[in-house]
Parts: sequence; C-alpha cells; structure tokens
Amino acid sequence: MKTYVGTIFLTIAILVFAAILIFWKTGKKTRYRFVRLSIGNLLIHLADGLVTYVNTPGLEREANPLVSRLGLGWGALFAANLLGFGFIVLCAWCFCRYVHVHLEAEGMFDYFMKLMHGEGYKPRWFWYKMPGNYRSMYAISGYGLYWGLTAAAPVAVIGWILVMLEVYPSWWDSMRIGYGVAVAVCLLCMYKWTRDGYRS
Repeated sequence: MKTYVGTIFLTIAILVFAAILIFWKTGKKTRYRFVRLSIGNLLIHLADGLVTYVNTPGLEREANPLVSRLGLGWGALFAANLLGFGFIVLCAWCFCRYVHVHLEAEGMFDYFMKLMHGEGYKPRWFWYKMPGNYRSMYAISGYGLYWGLTAAAPVAVIGWILVMLEVYPSWWDSMRIGYGVAVAVCLLCMYKWTRDGYRS
C-alpha cells in the first residue's frame, strides 16, 4: 500500500477541489457557474483516469464493457469518456441558461404538466406524450442527468482507492452502486427542479 500513498492523496485532493468547484454557491446563477460545473466534472474524470492507470495500466481489471467485453484498449476508453464528458457539459449548458417560468398551478404536478404540455393537458400524458416545451424539457433533463452522472462518477474512483488500500468490502460493487446513485440523484434533482419552478 505504501507505494500508493502519494496517488491516494493526490486523488483525494483532486476530488475535494472538484467538490469545491461544483458546490460553490450551489443553486445560484453565478457568472461562471457553467464553467465551474464543467471543470469540476472534468477533474473527477481525470481522477478516475489516474487511478485506473495506476491500478490496471494494461486495463486487465477495467470494468467498462468496451474493454472487458469487446477487448478494446485505452483509445476506446478515452473516446468513450470524452463523449461522456461532452454530454455532461451539454447537460450543464441546458440548465445553466434556463430561467424558471412562473405559472399559476394547483400543485407541482399541475405546474410540471402545464409547463411541458400547456393548458388543457391530460394527466395520462405524463407517461407517454413527448413535451411540447423543449427548452424546459432539456433543462429538467440536463439538471437531473448532470447531477446524477456527477454524483456517480466518484464511485469508481473510491472503488480503486479501496483496492489501493487493500480493502475489499464484500458488498462493494462500483458498477451497481454507481448506477444506483446516478438514477436516485437524477430523479431527486428532477423533483427539486420542478419544486423550485413551482415555488418561483
């Protein structure tokens, strides 16, 4: 473990700095909010790349299906992460530019449906009808996806740190925990986004 001490401290420092950037004045539309959120997420990706390289330079222990199932190398892994990061930046762009619309509504569901479909909506549309208000749809989707994916990203990093510490909890599964965190945080943030809009 001693050989990994420097890497562990560096990785933790990167994650802490990323958290500061992401959560600085969280929820407020500061001038550089989009830049901070993007850089913070990028730092998490860099930390993941660092611990992945240290633990499995040949990618023998990498869980990404591009590597574990298709047998592709670092090039494919880098390209996939670059595309993923680009998608997250796009999500941040969608909600950072959005200003909540005030609507007279009888509750959060009524507000959400009026915003997405307009007056005269049918409640069952929630389950299958695509919203007509694309800007609001992209904003709420971007908000949920950004925070869900950003919250899940450190899970793999923590998993590699546990490996470097030679700690192997039987319940730890980075892939499953990461997916669970992503979905839970995404849904909670979409709920928060609707609540904030309803109260505005």
